[in-house]
Amino acid sequence: MSLNRSSFARLRSRLWVRRNLNPIAERGSRLLAPTAWLQGREIVYQNLVHRELERLEIDEPFYPLRSAATYSYLYLLLRAAQELGELRILELGAGQSTVLLDRLAERFPLQCTTLEHDAQWVTHIGGRVRQRVLHAPLIERTIHGHTSDVYDSSVLEQGQRFNVILVDGPRSSRRRSRWGALEFLQNWLEPEFLILFDDAERRGELQTIGAALQMLDGRDCRYGSQLTRSINSQFLIATEGFQAALYF
Repeated sequence: MSLNRSSFARLRSRLWVRRNLNPIAERGSRLLAPTAWLQGREIVYQNLVHRELERLEIDEPFYPLRSAATYSYLYLLLRAAQELGELRILELGAGQSTVLLDRLAERFPLQCTTLEHDAQWVTHIGGRVRQRVLHAPLIERTIHGHTSDVYDSSVLEQGQRFNVILVDGPRSSRRRSRWGALEFLQNWLEPEFLILFDDAERRGELQTIGAALQMLDGRDCRYGSQLTRSINSQFLIATEGFQAALYF
């Protein structure tokens, strides 16, 4: 079979079309059919998650539907556990991610403490894992000038510190959602850290993320950030020691 030769002269017009019209078409598809575009990204994360679960021999059913963790969120946890070294995680809100982290703790240097306000859910999830799932009732507290229902931090050991905080609870609200996370970011973080906000496409969460960034700026903290977009979005904040997570 003879080679069908190409040259710049032959491909010039085709390259021009791809360079100038394809970006317009891609941006148009995102604007006109954003749900389809995001669903496509979620399918990519789904394939990656199942590939990694099979490779790690984690035989556990996960159901990323409704309010459960999406595949993009599970993907980030899989990458973090495998690539970021020793992790001391504080998880706000129990769920499928708690189960995944527990299975990953059997294979990687990872410790996870989960706070959950629903006592029945604590019993349900706690019965499936060996990591700590603590009942932390919601209490009303004023944080940065705003009153919010927050997890009772008194259930944690004094002096305990975490280098990863996962913000995925409690229930969301239209304004300043999960505002109580600011207390944990202020008082329970190690100097080098990774923060992961789930549901970062929602207005209430974005208000809290903005307040968290301002708080870190006020402490003259050097960090990078990244938004992972899928059906649900995740916003990552990482200091230099965890900057690899910004490229996941």
